[in-house]
Amino acid sequence: MLNFRGTTVLVTGSSMGIGKGLTRCFARDGANLVLTDHPSREADLKAWADELGRRYAVRTWVFAVDLTDPDGAERLHRDVVAAAGDVYGLVNNAGICWWGRFDEMPPVERLEKMVLLNCMAYAKLCRLVLPSMIGRKGGAILNVSSIAAFQPVANMALYGASKAFVQSLTESIRYELPRGSGVTVSTLNPAFTKTALLSDACIPADFIPLSISFSSADDIARQGYRAFRKGKMFHVTGWQNKILHQFTPRLLPRRAVNRISWLACHRWSDFFARGKSAVAENVETVGKFSKHE
Repeated sequence: MLNFRGTTVLVTGSSMGIGKGLTRCFARDGANLVLTDHPSREADLKAWADELGRRYAVRTWVFAVDLTDPDGAERLHRDVVAAAGDVYGLVNNAGICWWGRFDEMPPVERLEKMVLLNCMAYAKLCRLVLPSMIGRKGGAILNVSSIAAFQPVANMALYGASKAFVQSLTESIRYELPRGSGVTVSTLNPAFTKTALLSDACIPADFIPLSISFSSADDIARQGYRAFRKGKMFHVTGWQNKILHQFTPRLLPRRAVNRISWLACHRWSDFFARGKSAVAENVETVGKFSKHE
């Protein structure tokens, strides 16, 4: 069982949603926390860091960094080590999403930034912290993935692909580690959850997976944290999601899995007409976006 008391843990995208919930779990167990998020979230990040410090008597550091910058991950790692020393734990949680057909996706604002944040930032930060973890024979990395990692996701094609990247990267690193390294590398695989990530992606209110998701961000954080402490390779939240996303793909042909996924990744209103006003309330423009979950 991993023990984070007195260690330093870096959590990206930690001002809201699942990332915020995870920082509470670490702080409750006595971990000192490095909180980072996009510069647009700096005020909320500082307020949350202050609250964690007061409530749990842990040390906190705040870094507002855009991880899609060419040197964002490297700069963050350098500054964190200078201020707080080598990190014992890393939680890659930051991410962005997009709802809609791939051929209509904004190429720079979404496509490029999603790859840079959801894929490259995760890979870079893992690469930057692993040598010191292996060298001292102790450390832990939690990459927040998704159930979207296990099959194609229609209308969220690149998001699903980015999470498949994270899943494959994490499991590969885990098995590359030297025997007796003392390092744990895991993923948390939540279902679609009502967080700022999905609101920012303009996902419709009647998106089928979202409408049958019953866990809050804090519930998912607590479940994921418990599984991480136990050293599990990955953790899918919810028994129904375990059946749908772990076992069903093993039993059915790939084509059948893809068809089921395609059907599920729609709005209820795509199949059941509810009138123009009901559909209109789900239509939002993509004029702004935040960087992190």
